[in-house]
Amino acid sequence: MQRAVTRSTWRRIAWGSAIVVLAALALLFAAHIPRTMSIFLIAAFIAFGVEPIVVHLQLRRVPKPLAIGIVFLCLLGIIVVGVVVIVPLTLNQVQGLAASIPTYVSTLQAWLTGLQGSLQAHLPGLHIPSTTFDLGQLGTQRLSALATGTISSVGTILVSTATGFFVAFSSIVLSFFFLLNDSQITDGFAAMFPESRRSTARNLAAEITQVFGSYISGQVIVSAITGVVVGTLCALIGFKLWLILGIITFVGYSIPVIGMLIVQAIALVLCAPQGGWMILWVQVITFGMARISDNILVPKIMGDSVGVSPIGVMFAVFAGGELFGVPGLLLGIPAAALVKLLWRYFVSPWLHAQLDKR
Repeated sequence: MQRAVTRSTWRRIAWGSAIVVLAALALLFAAHIPRTMSIFLIAAFIAFGVEPIVVHLQLRRVPKPLAIGIVFLCLLGIIVVGVVVIVPLTLNQVQGLAASIPTYVSTLQAWLTGLQGSLQAHLPGLHIPSTTFDLGQLGTQRLSALATGTISSVGTILVSTATGFFVAFSSIVLSFFFLLNDSQITDGFAAMFPESRRSTARNLAAEITQVFGSYISGQVIVSAITGVVVGTLCALIGFKLWLILGIITFVGYSIPVIGMLIVQAIALVLCAPQGGWMILWVQVITFGMARISDNILVPKIMGDSVGVSPIGVMFAVFAGGELFGVPGLLLGIPAAALVKLLWRYFVSPWLHAQLDKR
């Protein structure tokens, strides 16, 4: 009996070691093809994100190929609108922002001078060196050079934008094939497991698709609505950089917990040259829309799509950001949901089996 247990244990150790070695080799290989990996990962996320929409259309008796075609025609239309309308407007606002750098610096200098005067008035014993709040040390020539360099880099921005749209287009085409061949991909995933576990593997793949799809599609929809509303309302009150702030809001809202705090800090700086009332109104718009999204849009559109507790969400966001930067902030929550699924499907049954043996 002891010998059988020992052989089983060694077999598990061998399989575990083989899996670790294969994973390390796969990561090493992936590190040498970053652009290809980027296209495939983006394609996978697009496929996950549009899967719920395709399923919804299928439930309305739309054939699967036609449902996929409708969804991807809409995505390509969004890209065309982005290239033709949004990118030129954004570049114009970026150029205006770069040209206004001296104005931003002078406004900030006035704020700092007022802060210095207030501190010295209320704390007479506090000694503040005269150069502490002096932004003039940067020099007018340096600021002008910075503005000129930013404007001259528009060509580089255009090239990077074109590359980004090429990657996006390639990813959309690839994700189209992912969705058309989802059953073959699921069968291939299940084939990596023993025969007795393949049914479990198929159920796991279906649940991963549902969780990731609901989270990604819901997050994109809520973030897009939040960004569009913030940008539109800011344009109506006369904020010059409304499109930039709308795009920043779209990205920022997709980062849970801290994203909108960063957006409001950026908005404070962007509004500075237009005065205190503009700062106040833009802050009210961003804060108010964030609360509407949190309390109305998220429950209606996303619900409890990932099934991770609030404490787990905060831990996943901060840990993901510390380990992997911005991608970790964006993907921390679905990664936590994946870990929870793997635990429920594999680790928890094994632990129960070990306890039952005792």
